[in-house]
Amino acid sequence: MKKIGEKFENGLKEDNDKRKSIQSVEIGVRVLLALVETGGGEGAFLREVADHSGLSRSQAHRYLLSFVNTGVAEQDERSGRYYLGGLTVRLGLAAMARLDTVRIAAEHLEDLLAEMKTTGLLSVWGDYGPTVIRWIDGGIPLFTSLHTGSVLPLQTSSTGILFLAHCPPEQTRERVERERAEGIVVDDLELAAQIEEAGRVGFARTYGTVVPGLSATSVPVLDSQDRLVATMSVLARAEQKAFFSKAKIERIIDVARSASRAIGWQG
Repeated sequence: MKKIGEKFENGLKEDNDKRKSIQSVEIGVRVLLALVETGGGEGAFLREVADHSGLSRSQAHRYLLSFVNTGVAEQDERSGRYYLGGLTVRLGLAAMARLDTVRIAAEHLEDLLAEMKTTGLLSVWGDYGPTVIRWIDGGIPLFTSLHTGSVLPLQTSSTGILFLAHCPPEQTRERVERERAEGIVVDDLELAAQIEEAGRVGFARTYGTVVPGLSATSVPVLDSQDRLVATMSVLARAEQKAFFSKAKIERIIDVARSASRAIGWQG
């Protein structure tokens, strides 16, 4: 199996008519790909990045240092491991926002939130679990630590419950185990009941389990293969007991189904 460095070098040699490019940028991309492919969510050591990118350790270290200085990468001072940084999250989210699926779901959610005069968010499955890719203010502002790029817990968020209900266990198991190691533990029977109910009724609700004082109702957006591609969440203050009336929940479900049909769902 060819290393990333060999693939890039061979590709450049094969076509002498390609536009002139900046070699250091191309090498930098090799380093980033090596970081992604060797580290995943656990991070990677310098030697792993160097070996996988076909560079010496000193060369790889210089690129990684530049990436750390610009926010493209981060380094854990205790372990020495390197991780993708906040800037790469922003770039990834910007790229995802261009996808038709995300655009269609976001447009439907924006219209719904304007109608209900509240705030909401759109989430997809990311490298670290359910990830907020759109935060939409649709009326009364809600003060919360959540923002674009936030990773939501699987066991205690309405979004997370939907991913557990619709995704195969092998996709979610590792994330659940990590949450429990970090102290987020929901009884197996209680969690199973929530998952079953979400699958049966078509939505999930939470009351202040992610952000105190904030309640949420989340609904799935499905594709032509009946797979979960995103979740829409409508937020409200927890003291607004009557906000999520039966009629409003039915409306939220209808909008999610309309978005799903627009991307090919046959339900």
